[in-house]
Amino acid sequence: MWSDEGAGAAAGDLDRAGIPCDGSHSQERSSSSSCSEDGGEANAPQAQCHVHCVPREILLYIFSFLSVQELGRSVEPVCVAWRDLARDPTLRTCLIFSFQNHVDGDRIKSLLAGAPLLATLELQSREDAQDLLLHAASFCPRLKELTVKFSDGLTEVVFRALMENCSRLQSLNVEGSRVCDRESFILMAGFLHLRHLNLSHCDLLDDVGLITIAKQCRSLEYLDIDGITNIHDNSVIFLTESLSHSLKYLFLDGEKLTDASYQSLRTCTQLLKLGVSFCEKMTDKGLLGIVCLRNLTWLKLRKGCQLTPAGLRTLFEDGRLPHLAHVNLGECSLLDDSVLEAMAGCCPQLLHLALHWCWEVTDAGVSAIIARCPRLQVLDLVGVVQLTGTVFCSVPTALPDLLILDLEQCNDVDDVLLQVVVSQMPSLRVFNYWGDPVVASESSDESDNSDSGTTRVEGGGRTVSRVSTVPQQESLRG
Repeated sequence: MWSDEGAGAAAGDLDRAGIPCDGSHSQERSSSSSCSEDGGEANAPQAQCHVHCVPREILLYIFSFLSVQELGRSVEPVCVAWRDLARDPTLRTCLIFSFQNHVDGDRIKSLLAGAPLLATLELQSREDAQDLLLHAASFCPRLKELTVKFSDGLTEVVFRALMENCSRLQSLNVEGSRVCDRESFILMAGFLHLRHLNLSHCDLLDDVGLITIAKQCRSLEYLDIDGITNIHDNSVIFLTESLSHSLKYLFLDGEKLTDASYQSLRTCTQLLKLGVSFCEKMTDKGLLGIVCLRNLTWLKLRKGCQLTPAGLRTLFEDGRLPHLAHVNLGECSLLDDSVLEAMAGCCPQLLHLALHWCWEVTDAGVSAIIARCPRLQVLDLVGVVQLTGTVFCSVPTALPDLLILDLEQCNDVDDVLLQVVVSQMPSLRVFNYWGDPVVASESSDESDNSDSGTTRVEGGGRTVSRVSTVPQQESLRG
């Protein structure tokens, strides 16, 4: 499929420049010129431009819009000249090998060997990651962005080779990969130009590794250490003190963190995005470090079960976080309508709001968001069990840009009401109690047709249509 013997039968009639070896092309041009001289301009044939007359630079520019796979399948087999163009190093500055389209390891190594200008490499779900990365370290000294997701074999040997041969690395993403030893994280700190580092779910990272990274990677702007439970207050405080001048994106796992870590964030005034999962030990005191981050556009505080409505309101009162566009307060179980009313007054640019399992929220709080956040695109209300749904009647006019409304596990919301909303907003995707997409019924009679793909669920003293877009689907979830 990606044959390296790409010179087909057509190549036999072409020289290295792609010009016919018998000179027929030059004879054709001579004949055309002669006709023009004898018959005048009116009878002269139209000049033709053949692809083999196109300059190499222009062909390379055209081929730059093709992936390496497309170059191998469609360009290399054409002729010798195009095979050489397809293998030009300038077309191999970015190589991405996703898990959806598996490529043999030997083929990847062949591509890496011919890519001395490679700047971006991405590998996903590879068991042979160690072999491939050692190959990249040998042949690709200009590597700047390296992504190795959910792969095996990331050892000290690999990172030592990369550090010695790819010293220009600015972005390293090893999310979900098995980093085999703690020494590897110490070696990562040797990439002094790192700006982007994703170590999400690399569970061998500890306080020593994080402190070393904070000491040496002085230009770090992006750090993701979510899913890592060996991190404590001392290393997070050192991190925020050392990189307060540069950090813009920070994602943490809060399982072992206390308010001391969150209060130390007050110095990171450049932060644009902050995400904390499992912040079960955070109290209202910890929020005092977050209210100072006036440049935040993205905030996630998941499982903040000790955060009170009064504490959460401090985030939004007095216009403290006016630029927030994405807010996720899922499983902050004490959050109530008063928090949403404060948020609606503070965050007119809100685009995405997630409130999974915030049991104290009612229609009144959601109504405030709908009325005062007109740019909202995603409203994720999974498990907000007190909603009745009447508030969503105003969505078509109040939220014209809304794309997703998720009401899974909201058992008192009537699907008939949701069908009306969907009929007025064809681009809106609404998910009902079962997690199924709601579709607008063409007529009221169809809701009573047993063959229409609907199931009828008795609840709250009334009959409610539960609509499914999956043909022949039975009520398997009930």
